[in-house]
Amino acid sequence: MNNQEKNTYVRTQLLTTLLDMMKNEDFNSISISSLVAEAKVGRASFYRNYSTKEDILRDEAERLNKELELIRKDDNPYDVRLKLIRTLDFYKAHEDFYSTLYKAGQTEIIQDSIVNEEAISKDNSVVRAYISSAFSYLIYGWIIEWIKRGMKETSDEIIAMFESTKDR
Repeated sequence: MNNQEKNTYVRTQLLTTLLDMMKNEDFNSISISSLVAEAKVGRASFYRNYSTKEDILRDEAERLNKELELIRKDDNPYDVRLKLIRTLDFYKAHEDFYSTLYKAGQTEIIQDSIVNEEAISKDNSVVRAYISSAFSYLIYGWIIEWIKRGMKETSDEIIAMFESTKDR
């Protein structure tokens, strides 16, 4: 294996192992030592790639965000309904990851995934920046509640609930 392949292997091992450990252990009780031992990678390999356990999760959330952006790249940016459907369907497809984050109390990683402060602040219009921010936090709230309730509803059901709030 070349260095890049080794790095990819280490990162994959650490992510998979950490997610498995989070399902059975309190996140804060998982030590770097136990993580690297369980993942069968060296401690130096961990620190070559990450500073903290949270960095592993942020890295995966960032990778997933890029994947979602690719899915939505040709969508009309003003089609809020389509954006919401694509986001919900994507989160449902990666339910295991997001539910594990939620159960481990790592909701700020989910929030950072949804609320992209940099993208909001780059908006030229102040009004548009406020609208984007409000919409992002609204979506975050809906997704957290959806995860908390077991992600039972489909994206169409969530959209119907969202749209029904317009009349109230």
